[in-house]
Amino acid sequence: QAREYGRWPWPRQVLGEFLEHLERQRPRAVVFDILFSDPDVYNPDSDAYFEAAVAATANTFFPMLRLDEASDGLSQITPEMIPGAIRTAAAPPRPRTLAVVLPHFPAILRGGRLGFHNIYPDPDGVAREALVHRIEDGWLIPSLAARVVREIGYPVPAAPRVLLNWRGPPFSYRTVSFGPVFDDMLSERKSRPQDEFANAIVLIGSTAPSLFDVKPTPMGRLH
Repeated sequence: QAREYGRWPWPRQVLGEFLEHLERQRPRAVVFDILFSDPDVYNPDSDAYFEAAVAATANTFFPMLRLDEASDGLSQITPEMIPGAIRTAAAPPRPRTLAVVLPHFPAILRGGRLGFHNIYPDPDGVAREALVHRIEDGWLIPSLAARVVREIGYPVPAAPRVLLNWRGPPFSYRTVSFGPVFDDMLSERKSRPQDEFANAIVLIGSTAPSLFDVKPTPMGRLH
């Protein structure tokens, strides 16, 4: 894709076209682990294409980012403004603001299929647990994983955090590279199964050292 679209991040239209083709295979859920926090000011038409592609779906999920609580006073977002938040108790007379980064796209916010994708390692730096939800001023804010689980009908743990059940060392989970899959979607002569992602939970993400998403786990120093 770099030869045609340049270096990552690609124009959002690429992800919109990918999503349109992917939806034809009827996946159970499409989960973007990519934070779409800002508009592409140089390519608004590309953003508009992605917006339309997302608006046409009912099974797409997106992350938001919970920032350090020390920055809460600088925010203008209250818990009730967060799509997908659930009231669990009476809100205080003056609810505090929360430092969160929400997606930029209105279609994502209207869909409400959001959750935070923060991961908090233990004090020794090893990732052993995952947050299921946060309680903020009488509102339950789900993690992205919990939001997906609830939507597709699996039971969601009642506890606010759970031990991660790591199943094998790094690279145990099946992954496919975005480029070859997308190229095949656009090709007149298909070489991949056309039901490759049928009824699957498809996680779309990227990784790079600067994203700090490679962490030690009980199964490996780099995971």
